Formats: sequence, structure tokens, C-alpha cells
Amino acid sequence: MHFFDELSFSYLEYKINNSYTNRLMKYGNTPQGLFWKNSFTQIHRFELIITALSKYSNLTKFTICDIGCGYGKFFEFLRNKLKKSIFQYQGCDLNKKLIDYCTRIYSDKNCKFYKKSSPKGMVDFSIMSGTFNLSVTNDIMTWEKYVLKNLTSICKQTNKIMAFNLLHQNERKIKQGLYYTNKNWIKDICEQNFGQTEIIFSSILPDDVLVIVKT
Repeated sequence: MHFFDELSFSYLEYKINNSYTNRLMKYGNTPQGLFWKNSFTQIHRFELIITALSKYSNLTKFTICDIGCGYGKFFEFLRNKLKKSIFQYQGCDLNKKLIDYCTRIYSDKNCKFYKKSSPKGMVDFSIMSGTFNLSVTNDIMTWEKYVLKNLTSICKQTNKIMAFNLLHQNERKIKQGLYYTNKNWIKDICEQNFGQTEIIFSSILPDDVLVIVKT
């Protein structure tokens, strides 16, 4: 990676961190505090991810990393959804306030939280729900390079499946602080760099795509 890219990415992460800190101060640990529209869309995205993972793998015993874990809602979802499963969960986020909150609230020997942007050690699954939707730059090339850099690091630590959702339209763009990909473009990028890729749609979330990469 070029030195300029490293500086650029560090600055992006500084801005991301500040954006979430300011938002949390206003809305607290709620969907709105993480720039989500509401809890319904948040949970539906989780449902889509779990359905996709179960299609490719037996979810009875596994390790999973939730990148951009926020205030730990996906861990709660997993714990309630997969009551008969045995899983090791790790949540990663750039924001220390969120990591401190999760560490304090979720006391579970199978659950760990880290201030970082990629898994700690190898995991079976890596998931990112909404992690790359909020863009803190209007330069789409810079943002896409940043996303690809993160996906590359995450993929190296993922044994089975990397799953992430993005907003999408026909034209890739950043509009009102939100990044929109093109489904064909992101599929090609993932297949060229990571592995077999499937794009999943939901009629409930017409502006979303779920990207499933077999690593």
C-alpha cells in the first residue's frame, strides 16, 4: 500500500470514529445512533445474513466475527436465533465507546470485543452489516479503495464465508453521505480478489444487496 493511501485511510477512520461518537451522543445506543433507519431493517438484514450462512454451512458449531459491531445487536440476535448452536463470537469496531459498552454489557465466555477492523485470529465467518454504507468522503475512488483494503484484510482471516451488505443503484455514487455500489461491479471485484460470490436481494430492502463470498 502506498504511503499516501495509508494516510488517507487513517484519516477516514478518524472521521468515521468522530461521526459515530457524535451520533451516539445525540441518540445513544439505538439504531438511529448507528445511522440505521430503524430496528426493523436492522433485524431483517441480520435475518438475511443468517439465512445465507446456513445455506452454505451447518450452523451448529462455528466462529464468527461481526465487523462494525456497534452496540452488539447482532450478538443478541445470534444468541436468541441460534439457541442450540455453539459459537464463538467476536465483535470488532473502530469506536472505543462502543467496544467499552459491549464489553460491559455482554458478559459471556464465548463473546469478545475488540477495537479493530478485522478479525482477531481466524474465524469461520466474517459479517459486516451496514459497515461500509456511511461514507465520510465524497471521493468515491478513495472510499472504494478503503472498502477493498478492509475486505482484503478480513478475507485473509476468514475460513469459510465473508458476508456484507451495501446500498446499491445502477450507478456507483456517494449521495448525502451514503455509498451506493453497483451489484455487477461489486460481484466482479469480489470474484477477482476473493472467491465465488453470490448477490442476494430482498423485496423488503430494495436498495440493498447482500454479498456472500466463499473464501
